[in-house]
Amino acid sequence: MPKTVCDFCLSEGTGLFKRLYRLKDGHHICKNCRSIIQSYDLPLEYDLFQQLVTAQPALRNMIMDAYLESHDPNESIARFFPEEGISLHEGEHCLNSVPATVTVKTDSIPAESAVTSITDIRRADIKNIPDAPELAQSTTVSGTLVETEIALYFMSPHFINCHRVGFIKRNTGEKQKIEVTTRKAQFTYHVEHADLFFLRERFYRKARAAMSEKKQHLIYIRSDNELTITPGVYEIPRSLKPGIYKVRAIKDDGLHISDAVGHVKDYYENGETIDLPDGGVLESTGEYELEWVGENEKDKDKNKNSK
Repeated sequence: MPKTVCDFCLSEGTGLFKRLYRLKDGHHICKNCRSIIQSYDLPLEYDLFQQLVTAQPALRNMIMDAYLESHDPNESIARFFPEEGISLHEGEHCLNSVPATVTVKTDSIPAESAVTSITDIRRADIKNIPDAPELAQSTTVSGTLVETEIALYFMSPHFINCHRVGFIKRNTGEKQKIEVTTRKAQFTYHVEHADLFFLRERFYRKARAAMSEKKQHLIYIRSDNELTITPGVYEIPRSLKPGIYKVRAIKDDGLHISDAVGHVKDYYENGETIDLPDGGVLESTGEYELEWVGENEKDKDKNKNSK
């Protein structure tokens, strides 16, 4: 008789401390996976994001791809990213909406009330108040962090911050904060489950690419070392030679680099170069100009100094 395993982590249910629980949908879950899912305030059921938060990081990209191969991307976006509930500008979709706090200088907080709807925001309403410097008199402000495909909003009673999504720092390993680094300032938003925030963002962009049927990638070669890529999946070295590339965004909807063992890094406009490893995969959900500058960082610096 085959042994029953946890449908999330595939561990066997043996002994008192490893026994499995049967969910309402018929799937089995171990105590550890149940605890993880509950800590994210997700329903106890066998679904996409429950699988993602309990999976090993190297498997998450594969789980998303497998889900989109068996589910309609339009239906997936409608289900996981419903449009009702938040008033947005035309063409915007809500990827994330989570409670957040930010600590700022007390005297930088306006006395007047801020607008409460994203559709009512005008340029004059955006304050972009950065982190409080050390030793400054500061106040921790509570609000809501809302991400769309084009902007990140921090909505609070007295001020609104608004950032381009390309300035969000990714791949930091942080689970309790989301950082935005611009050329002029630093913004740190403390949240619960920042990892789930970025998983939702990545799945949305994958689903959008699948909606457009952009599996057939196109590379426009401008010279031996310069090229333009459109949305698609590029195997290295089959489609692109390994090495360090300078990047210029034409449409900055994200680059996702996966190495041979499945570790994924995300690139947005706050980075200058990307490293494409031999045996890895580059997934583009935007359009970018790439310039090969060397096989490694030493070659990149050498080529830079020779110019």
